[in-house]
Amino acid sequence: MDTLLTLKRWLVGRPLKTREQAHVKIGVLKGMALMTPDALSSVAYATDQMELILAVLIGAGMAEQRITDVLGFSMLGTALIVCLAFLLYLAYRNIIAHYPMGGGAYSIGLNDLGRVWGLSAAATLIVGYTLTVAVSVAAGVDAVAPVIPFVGAHKLLFNVLLTLVIMFVNLRGTGESAAVFVPFTYLFIGCILLLGVGAGIQALRHPEEIHLPTAAGMHAVQGMSLFLFLKMFANGCSALTGVEAVSNSVPVFKDPSVKRAQRTLLALIVTLSGLFFIVSTVATVHGLRYDPDVPLIHQEALEVFGDHGIGYAITVLISLATMCILVIAANTAFTGCPALWSTMARDGYMPRWMLHKGDRLVYSNGIVFLTFISLLLTIGFEANVSRLIPLYGVSVFYTFTISQLGMLARLLRERERGWKTRLVLTAFGVLMSGLACATFLVTRFLDGAWLVLVCVPLMVVMFIKMAGHYKQIREDLRYDFSQPFCASDTGITIVPIASVNKASVNALRYAVTNFKNVIAVHVVTGDTEEEMEHKTKKIEEEWERLNSGVRLIVIHSQYRAVAKRLQRFVEFELQKYSPENITIVLPQFITRRWWHKLLHNKTGGVLLAWLILNKSVKVVTVPFRLSK
Repeated sequence: MDTLLTLKRWLVGRPLKTREQAHVKIGVLKGMALMTPDALSSVAYATDQMELILAVLIGAGMAEQRITDVLGFSMLGTALIVCLAFLLYLAYRNIIAHYPMGGGAYSIGLNDLGRVWGLSAAATLIVGYTLTVAVSVAAGVDAVAPVIPFVGAHKLLFNVLLTLVIMFVNLRGTGESAAVFVPFTYLFIGCILLLGVGAGIQALRHPEEIHLPTAAGMHAVQGMSLFLFLKMFANGCSALTGVEAVSNSVPVFKDPSVKRAQRTLLALIVTLSGLFFIVSTVATVHGLRYDPDVPLIHQEALEVFGDHGIGYAITVLISLATMCILVIAANTAFTGCPALWSTMARDGYMPRWMLHKGDRLVYSNGIVFLTFISLLLTIGFEANVSRLIPLYGVSVFYTFTISQLGMLARLLRERERGWKTRLVLTAFGVLMSGLACATFLVTRFLDGAWLVLVCVPLMVVMFIKMAGHYKQIREDLRYDFSQPFCASDTGITIVPIASVNKASVNALRYAVTNFKNVIAVHVVTGDTEEEMEHKTKKIEEEWERLNSGVRLIVIHSQYRAVAKRLQRFVEFELQKYSPENITIVLPQFITRRWWHKLLHNKTGGVLLAWLILNKSVKVVTVPFRLSK
């Protein structure tokens, strides 16, 4: 036990007192590192996902200008997605102001649209968060696989190991995890900015290598349809995943928490938009195609910096920074999801143990549970990003739609100053995010999006059942103060004993000291009547020598079932006494080694389980610790 405690302290750190809560809260700088990697990291694969759709329009041997014209649609999609990002900022900024205790889409759905809307948003958020861990780590491993072949050959193993590392970092506390991830977050931002600067310098030095899409060229693209564009737009919207994390975790910010959360959200949207434009622009002007084995950012780095000397070193650095941001993007989920679960638990829609903060003042139960679910998804889908994205997209954009729909309902209800302008912008945001959600659902239905349609209603029913259970508990436990309190004089205390030994005498002494009308019960078993009579005579002689003054009842069991015979005796006493007036005092000896437990029968445990699960009698266990 001491070894396990020492290991826990080494992995997690010393316990923190409740009054130290203020010291683990974060500001905008650490907030960017803790809550934005999910959104920022999506820049690493969002353009890839758009080009995946456009790949069907690019033929072998196509001229570079024609390729650029096709990729021009990804630039158009990027512009629309950035517009949507700023609409989401307006929506989540208001959500943060109205719901400073966190909860995001769940809280606004629950309070402004109705219980089913709120719970369905919570369900999709949970799906999105668990997929964030699986997708981010898988994409991170994919990003570094071209540079480190050993990682590429053992992708699943590295996915599991990295997920566990992030779990332990988060168990150490919000402040420490933020401090760990700050350098990696800003390194990635710096690398993408460096890529943009390098591409700009290259364009000035070699303008002949740059191809800009033209309106006429894009119009002449064969096979481009509205449906295909919407499918591309929906895939590219994966760049917005994680935006809601800030609104779910407002309480982790330093005071004034609302202002700091809103500033963090604005910094996220501005940074995300800039990085997304850089990645999409560089890919378009250089005509870089989608390659399932080589991520687009790696292609861009090779194009801009080259594949030898210092240039290649910068390329490797960009790939490693991309891997790091993709992996720590999972940290957004480890911050947001346990916080969401705690908010739901406070409302009665999740188990109460989700409210518990561990030694390091984080929701450790939620962190461990999220790790378990995410590892199941990672293993089940073999850490394949393309197989996980369909589930991801539907979940994310449903929550975006609910968030903005809730704000739409609030604006119509409250009609504050300037509400009409905000109403139009919010309605446009609902339309765009709803369109992306529907497109994901339709186009990727058979690829796995159908799982969301199955899981979300089941989760909503589960949440409602939990709330019903907690409500019933409150009703059952509510005391009727109109009835006078009085202690009952009639009752019985039963002490089952296996023999006259230290453990049973210890329990008997406790019963006599604390209760009235105590009786001891012993069950005799044997292969013959003579053997049973001999055992009866022996226990009665020992009982007489004990001289306890307590009546002993000896019961013969013809079927050699001690626990069942004791159960029948309790049921017999229940005919004379009400359950609240019967107390069972069970002797229990504690072994020194875990394997010693395997050497003893479980009569006491079976009786205890039966009493607790089936009867309303009071049960007391009196332990006796063995010395060796």
